[in-house]
Amino acid sequence: MSRSRFVRRCLALCFATWLAFEGTHFVANAWQLDEQWTKLIRKGITFYHFRIRLNTGPVHLFMIEVDPRAGYALHPVIANDRIGSLAPVDKLGKSVGAVAAINGGFFDTMKPNLPVGLIKINYETIFEQFLPRPVLGIDASGRLNFETFYLHSFLYIPETQAQIPLNGYNRKRKYGEVVAFGSPYGDNTNTNEWGKEIVLRRISPAEPVPNVPNLLGEKYLVIGESDRATPIPKDGLVISLHSAAVKKFRNKLSQLYPGAEVEIRTSLPAGWEKFPHLLGGGPMIIKNGEIVLDYSKEKFSSRLNYPAARTAVGETFDGKAALIVVDKGDKDYSVGVTWEQLGILGRDLLNLKNLMGFDGGGSSSMFIENKLVNKPSGGIPRAVANILAVVPLQKNQTRKW
Repeated sequence: MSRSRFVRRCLALCFATWLAFEGTHFVANAWQLDEQWTKLIRKGITFYHFRIRLNTGPVHLFMIEVDPRAGYALHPVIANDRIGSLAPVDKLGKSVGAVAAINGGFFDTMKPNLPVGLIKINYETIFEQFLPRPVLGIDASGRLNFETFYLHSFLYIPETQAQIPLNGYNRKRKYGEVVAFGSPYGDNTNTNEWGKEIVLRRISPAEPVPNVPNLLGEKYLVIGESDRATPIPKDGLVISLHSAAVKKFRNKLSQLYPGAEVEIRTSLPAGWEKFPHLLGGGPMIIKNGEIVLDYSKEKFSSRLNYPAARTAVGETFDGKAALIVVDKGDKDYSVGVTWEQLGILGRDLLNLKNLMGFDGGGSSSMFIENKLVNKPSGGIPRAVANILAVVPLQKNQTRKW
């Protein structure tokens, strides 16, 4: 056999193998729209219900489209105003007067039910993010932003430019750690006597101003200290250091006298410090119109990419927010989707520019005007750690959540 003939045969074989793979891939992810229902909830808020046919069976997908130009925006809400607390989506939505809501980011289902991912509400960081995962950013006008990053925070002392790294927010302090406690943790830090605590009062930003971004950063005044469990001020933080951290940062702690000004600084991407609300989730499914699933980069297991009930938040090309829930139940009702299938539907059916996932399975719930519109896979709505609520923009900016 001549060399050229051999090369042609190899190329033909490679093409046939690629075609067979792509054909199987296409069939596995092909979809057909069976029926669509549309309802205007409020001016600027539209509800869509799609019945879709996949090769694996029927799927019911629900979407709420929110136009920030009509005076509505998304707002993260933590359950019962307490980290570690849980409540169903419909109860939380009603408690804040939401027009609509979906479940939010992941949480540890074992006690103490801590969030898994970044939470920031009204410029106050509520919980940390040490994994490189996607974050939803909501700016002062209600528009959405999406980025994938770690978050590291530190206490900054402007007078000497000294820094004390923070190990976390609103969770139990461990050996050698520095943890920031705010009112979402409770009334008291409840720490042991092996440490030191610095009490801070927030001076910037004060109450968020509608449509005005925060450009000054998180600034505080030192108003006291303690060597045991400390009451947490409603308008500030307690910085709690384990005794090993006290020893490590002894010289810097001497600069935290009453009246000293300090800041909480973070490793947020440039420009993201001005967003009042942040909520972590994952995976990132669509970015700028392209499917970008990368489980290893975001430290997710690809084994989680199986047909399931799903929740996600996205953005249309004209700047509207899209809240999405997919049901999974009886095989004749809805078989659920993989993240990849949700990406294909988000791109080709819903025409989304960006899309990121939230907690799913039994957590997937959608609430509109005082009732659930989907069928949670557990039969009843699961209690969750946080939600993403649709609220009037002026309330979004002025209420203390």
